[in-house]
Amino acid sequence: MLTAILMTTVAGLSTGIGGLIVLLCKRPTDQMMAFSLGFAGGVMLTVSLSDMMPHAVGDYRAVMTNFRAVSAAISLFLLGMLIAWLLQHCLPEPKAERLAKPGDGRDARQLALAAKSAIITTAVIVMHNLPEGVLTLFTGYANPAFGLTLTLAIALHNIPEGIAVSVPVYYSTGSKGKGLAASLLSGLAEPAGALLAFFFFKDAITPLFLNGLVATIAGIMSFVSVSELLPGGFSYGKPGWAVLGVSLGLFVMSLGVYLL
Repeated sequence: MLTAILMTTVAGLSTGIGGLIVLLCKRPTDQMMAFSLGFAGGVMLTVSLSDMMPHAVGDYRAVMTNFRAVSAAISLFLLGMLIAWLLQHCLPEPKAERLAKPGDGRDARQLALAAKSAIITTAVIVMHNLPEGVLTLFTGYANPAFGLTLTLAIALHNIPEGIAVSVPVYYSTGSKGKGLAASLLSGLAEPAGALLAFFFFKDAITPLFLNGLVATIAGIMSFVSVSELLPGGFSYGKPGWAVLGVSLGLFVMSLGVYLL
């Protein structure tokens, strides 16, 4: 059990590697924000549509007909989009005047946009990491050899997620420490969720339940990508950087999905 917990923790905290990017650069520019939000959108869309949804449909097909499997996964995906819409409208709007500082040189509206993107992205990554942690823990507990492979795969794809969280936080707060801390805390959702599930909901965690959760979170991530991150990236007036970010996000995560 200790080994499985260690695997889950290592996989989760790898978001901190992505978060280290804030320590290697000066205050993010508009170009960097356009790139990072586009990158985050590309990462989330690829993970949702190329990894999470196919995985959920494939596992559902093992216990039901093809039509029912696809219908169930799509229904939960749409439920996730509805949840994301509600989340988007329930979160408080950051106050631009509280973020802008005299002589800062940055537009208050862009600071408010970055703050909102940081809040939503962090919340979504945390929700994504909770079932991922459960999967890693139970897999590592049942089959340590396969659990190690899964840990490596999750750790590698958590690195760009750490970038997606840390850069908007750094831009909106001006604090490298807060950017790094946000990426680390989002990764801690994996061992926290895993331990919570193991000690309190062990009997309720079934493969069908986990797949349903995965499909729902895929819907949440896709909605946030299309409605928040991608428009946010293009709002900085640097469309070339936003497109580059989206393209690199799609490439990096596709490579991770298909190689691992």
